[in-house]
Amino acid sequence: MKYTLYKWAVWPKRLSGDLTLGKRVRLFVPLRCDGQGKVYVSERTKMGWPQAPRYGNGCILLQARQENAVIRIGSHCAISNNVSIMAMESVVIEEECLIGELVSIMDSDFHGIAADRRRSGPIQTAPVRIEKNVWLGSRVIVQKGVTIGENSIVAPNAVVTASIPANVIAGGIPARVIRPLTEADHA
Repeated sequence: MKYTLYKWAVWPKRLSGDLTLGKRVRLFVPLRCDGQGKVYVSERTKMGWPQAPRYGNGCILLQARQENAVIRIGSHCAISNNVSIMAMESVVIEEECLIGELVSIMDSDFHGIAADRRRSGPIQTAPVRIEKNVWLGSRVIVQKGVTIGENSIVAPNAVVTASIPANVIAGGIPARVIRPLTEADHA
């Protein structure tokens, strides 16, 4: 099987955001980076994967929407196809994380809940932090204000609305701890 490596496949051609890619970042699908904020992808991170499902072109969206918004992705991460990471304030993904296909990570609801505030009301944000060596399964949604602790695993299709501690397996809607990781899991 032949792999297409996108050496610099960023859409749109003219970035409206500020993107910094570290050394040896590998893009296997197009990367869309827009917004007014800053996006940092650290060295040796892989974005997209040829064997993973692709919907359309498999594009990954990194969108720091406001001028002061920041998205930071640590080194040695692997991000699958069709992933969306959106920040109004801050999304930090530490090193060595695995992110499955169709994952959405956002630090805001992007509108109010009350009917009269859905289009013009104040926007509530809260930073998101995904600590070192976290694995997010396919189709996970991570919402504002969440921290996912080091080494934890979030099962596919989970909706993470509250923080998850380190060294656990979590899943469900809303996500909750299923069990701690054990020594047998490391064998």
